[in-house]
Amino acid sequence: MLWSDLSTSTAAQLLLQELRPVLLLDALPHLAWLSTPDGTVIHCNQRWYEYTGAPATALAAGGFVDYLHPDDRAEAAEAQLRHLPQARPLKLHLRWRGHDGRYRWYLERVVPLYAPDGATLLGWLGTSTDIDEQKRTELQERRGRELFELLARATNDLIWDWDISSGRMWYSQEFWQLVGHTPHPDTETVAFWLSLIHPDELERVTRGVQADLTTTAKLREAIYRLRRADGRYLTILDRACVIHDASGLPVRMVGAMRDVTETP
Repeated sequence: MLWSDLSTSTAAQLLLQELRPVLLLDALPHLAWLSTPDGTVIHCNQRWYEYTGAPATALAAGGFVDYLHPDDRAEAAEAQLRHLPQARPLKLHLRWRGHDGRYRWYLERVVPLYAPDGATLLGWLGTSTDIDEQKRTELQERRGRELFELLARATNDLIWDWDISSGRMWYSQEFWQLVGHTPHPDTETVAFWLSLIHPDELERVTRGVQADLTTTAKLREAIYRLRRADGRYLTILDRACVIHDASGLPVRMVGAMRDVTETP
């Protein structure tokens, strides 16, 4: 399996003789490695050694897995068990330790390698693409969403988050329950939110949003009517603040809605 590193087996020799892939791997801009059909790693490219700082004897000593984050090793082994028997490609996110001792996130792509007859499985080619910045941003956003959900439950407010550059909107689950719509790409936009605002108040709210993006005020507040899926309008109290980047440009707006519709 992945934890065994040996390049002297018959399977390893067959893979290297048939495809002669070593020079090609060193030309790739990714960390890359080769394994025999059973998952035994027999070669890593020069970039892998440069990133990890592993000695030339690392594979012979069974040390390939030592550079994988301990928390990711079980997932990698389980993925092998699922995909190797069916010779299916796989993708997963793993963390590799660099020569400085720090771990970075990589997108792993593993594909089967076949002999010229197209039927004989010779082994596997794995490539690792650095996605550390993207992955950490996703994890940070996920933690933020979880925090927003907790805040929504604690305050009974409808929490939302607007990514200004993309126009995407995120709402807590309570918002969708209140308005009776289902979250999907077409509804998680600023345009969709504006489409729900009462026509008599749309221009005022739009002007208010534009003003919010240029203000330095810590908190903005607005009251407007919002249409439910059944056509009924709710009166919403909306409080928001704008988040700016280092250059002062607005990048996000986050806020909390509250249904203040008077009960007849």
